[in-house]
Amino acid sequence: MSSVVMVVEDEFFVALDIEDVLTGLGYEMDGPYPTVREAGDGLSAKTPDCAILDVRLKDGDVFPVADALHAAAVPIIFHSGHADDQQLRKRYPSARICSKPSSPSSLQAAIEDAMAASRAARASAG
Repeated sequence: MSSVVMVVEDEFFVALDIEDVLTGLGYEMDGPYPTVREAGDGLSAKTPDCAILDVRLKDGDVFPVADALHAAAVPIIFHSGHADDQQLRKRYPSARICSKPSSPSSLQAAIEDAMAASRAARASAG
């Protein structure tokens, strides 16, 4: 079974680019979820191995979803042009941050790093 990456992104073409990177790495994409509400519903259905989150969505900031992911020890990658890196690092110290626009290679590196952290957490828990 392939690893699942939740994508919370309200820009369709950005979500397609993320999906291309994920597919190229052999991961399954859950989403994209364009709103906080939809992402929350998706998260209540299943817990992903990793999540890529845009900060500003159509219905508000992604922080309720990020808080739930953080509490579940799911690695987070913030992928946003509207992020305050310092505040994000303070609130989510283990999160990775890829400012938009980011190159596919930098997003790929963040995904690989987050997935390695996810595998390590599962191995130590089980």
